[in-house]
Amino acid sequence: MPHHGDPEDDFKKALAQDRARIDSAIERLSGEEPKPERFLLALAGAWGRQVSCLKWLPPVAPTERGVKSAARWVHASNPNVQRTALVALERAGVAARPVLSTIADALTSKEPTARIAAARVLARAAPCPEQAPALRRALSDELFTVRWLAVEALARSGDDHPLAPVLAASRPRLDARLAPYRLDGWLRAVTALGRGASALLPELDELLDRTSQLSQSDTWWHESRFTLERLVRELRATQGDP
Repeated sequence: MPHHGDPEDDFKKALAQDRARIDSAIERLSGEEPKPERFLLALAGAWGRQVSCLKWLPPVAPTERGVKSAARWVHASNPNVQRTALVALERAGVAARPVLSTIADALTSKEPTARIAAARVLARAAPCPEQAPALRRALSDELFTVRWLAVEALARSGDDHPLAPVLAASRPRLDARLAPYRLDGWLRAVTALGRGASALLPELDELLDRTSQLSQSDTWWHESRFTLERLVRELRATQGDP
């Protein structure tokens, strides 16, 4: 009869191989790798891996050497490499903080996808005051997604720049062509303002009214409306506080 190995031993072996693969990717990215995308994707997959069942490998914790090796490619001439490096750093979360200055520089990239990706990294990593000037400049970016993410990043960093007016001026116009994820991006930025979002109650009320007129068959719209209702309820409650 064929021998079946111990599941725990098989898992440990797979885990060791996985960690060795990531270490190898970091080593390759630290040098002059001509085709870095596959190694950046390996880091993104390992750092952002979700564990939902026992047979999946757990995420690999980002190391400082790992995030620095990925950050080397943020300003690559190939926009696909830029974007892939930034996706990996987004998955690193707060572990990307040692390279946030490099990421903030990408907010001026000519590539729209790179600017969005850089702003998303900064929003997820809770930037330091040193990145505030670059983020404030991004508040006037031509892309509304960059502006929303810059608001979220500045709010998370505790910056005192007036942020509610930026969101009021770039509020999504709801119609049948608007994807719910765009509304969710705006709502994440609103939520990041905390009590400061009270100034946006008129916009939130109007959006709440508009979402009630859209199709009720889309689960995403239901979730967006639930988020809207929760925000309006919480902000009204804070207004009633002494």
